[in-house]
Amino acid sequence: MRFTVTVDTEEEWDWASGWPTGRPSVTNIDALPRFQDLCAKYGVRPTYFVDLAVLDDCRARQTILEVASGPGVELGMHIHPWNTPPIMDARSTNARDTFLHNLRDDLIAAKLTNVYQRFSEIGMRPTSFRGGRYSSGGQVTRFLQRHAFWADASVLPLTTWPDDGAPDYRQRGLLPKRLPSHEQGGPPLWEIPLTLAFNRWPLGFWRRCYELVENSWLGKLHLIGIAERLRLIRRIWMNFESPLGEHMLDFLPVARRLALRHICFTVHSSSLMAGKGPYTRTAGDEQRIFGLIERVFAKLAASAEFVPVTTTELAQQLEGEYHACARN
Repeated sequence: MRFTVTVDTEEEWDWASGWPTGRPSVTNIDALPRFQDLCAKYGVRPTYFVDLAVLDDCRARQTILEVASGPGVELGMHIHPWNTPPIMDARSTNARDTFLHNLRDDLIAAKLTNVYQRFSEIGMRPTSFRGGRYSSGGQVTRFLQRHAFWADASVLPLTTWPDDGAPDYRQRGLLPKRLPSHEQGGPPLWEIPLTLAFNRWPLGFWRRCYELVENSWLGKLHLIGIAERLRLIRRIWMNFESPLGEHMLDFLPVARRLALRHICFTVHSSSLMAGKGPYTRTAGDEQRIFGLIERVFAKLAASAEFVPVTTTELAQQLEGEYHACARN
């Protein structure tokens, strides 16, 4: 069972304050060497999805390049459309426009091109991608295929958001998906989902149950909280910062039963430093997250069943298996 570890490597800001379009702070990037030390200690092969704010800051850029200089490290491409030129409104951004796929095709292409060219200027060519707020599809997918990306890691299965224009992944499962090129003979693109699921099968049934309870008067009865405390059913996200990730080790036996070929662990760079994100307000929060990261990494390293790969490595391996099956 292969696993990826992904880091949304980006600026810090108050997530409850909207989406700032000005020059952001990226001091949280100073926490990445500590995280990378844990990756190296346990043989993890991380993918850092890096956005323009990080690449445009000299200190942050130098730090991420030093982190990426070691073996088994990938730098993928990330984008926050609200502060990536061209900026439509320098004052504010509405919720709908924070999802890249909602913008005009020319704006989507221009914003993606600006980030991609910044990678090129520092001698890097990214081959994996994650959209800000998990936005992708349509024109985004076509851009990735034109530029020979191997993987799009934007899908968050079994979910959607109440925000206007949010992606709807409620019908999307945990398995990677091969997207053939729109152009004759062009490269395919592999969708590599994050891992958000339930500890019981079938996943779609439990997703509908949660949705029914959360969106009706039944939510007032706190049935989900009661069921989770009794361990009757539990929603789990392999996210080191989210409360849904506190029981991620409980999901590993479920992954075996489901015969999953891949698990994706994730975290935001801003959650690796106290005071830089909503999940890490104190030094105690920071220690708690790093403690969970080390426990999970140690568990994975102790079993030969789990094999670390970067996001692009996974897509390339899946493509090889696809062609091997086709030959047979």
